[in-house]
Amino acid sequence: MKFLINLTTCLFLVALLMACVPNNEKVSDQALESGFMTPPDSIQTSVYWYWISDNISKEGVINDLKSMKQAGINRAFIGNIGLDDVPYGKVKMLSPEWWEILHAALKTATELNIEIGIFNSPGWSQSGGPWVSGNEAMRFLTASELRVKGPQQLTQKLEKPAELFQDVKVIAWPVPREDQQMLNQTNSKISSQPQLAGLASVLDGNAQTGISFPGGAEFILDLEAKAPFTARSLTLQTTEKPLGAPAVLQVKMPTARIARLPNSR
Repeated sequence: MKFLINLTTCLFLVALLMACVPNNEKVSDQALESGFMTPPDSIQTSVYWYWISDNISKEGVINDLKSMKQAGINRAFIGNIGLDDVPYGKVKMLSPEWWEILHAALKTATELNIEIGIFNSPGWSQSGGPWVSGNEAMRFLTASELRVKGPQQLTQKLEKPAELFQDVKVIAWPVPREDQQMLNQTNSKISSQPQLAGLASVLDGNAQTGISFPGGAEFILDLEAKAPFTARSLTLQTTEKPLGAPAVLQVKMPTARIARLPNSR
């Protein structure tokens, strides 16, 4: 594994060095060797710099940075983590001594022209644990929706977006006139190049019916509305699995064209 990682790094550096040389100039062996030995500052070589189980010191971080500079590393991301199999040191994270060591690291990195970032990851690695209470836990935004037709006076509780949630905001806005318009067999027509059988089922409104696209082949699917309308999004629903194919969307009123959908359903 170590050999593979080193080989990948070497290939990556070769690609970067080659990119720095004009196409019409031949790269000499000496130039490549020099680039490996002393990479230019324009090449960003970055590492994750883990401060493990509170085992840090001013002397240690300064020596680390000097070693990075000597090795051609000019960007490092500090991550504070704890490992069960590594005995914990005395410098607790966010303690006064920890802040002093961080200041020494940033000051030394500035002197050595090394960029420093600090990151924090979710879950077991850094942010998770039984000591995190529910109101302090990581969270994500979710929502529930209620559509009403006015004018009317409405008093109603909104549906819970999740079992455990914290209210953020309730927003009401007028829905665009064609917000839920769907292309169907009445207001549009569909064709394809090359011609595929059963195309009408794409517009029948039944999510369980559909067509099989030719595997590995490029084709064009034309959706033509019988009257112009405002489209803010276009959704194609698959019958079996998510659509995983490159596509090009072209729009010409009143026609929407979707091209290059190989090996999809």
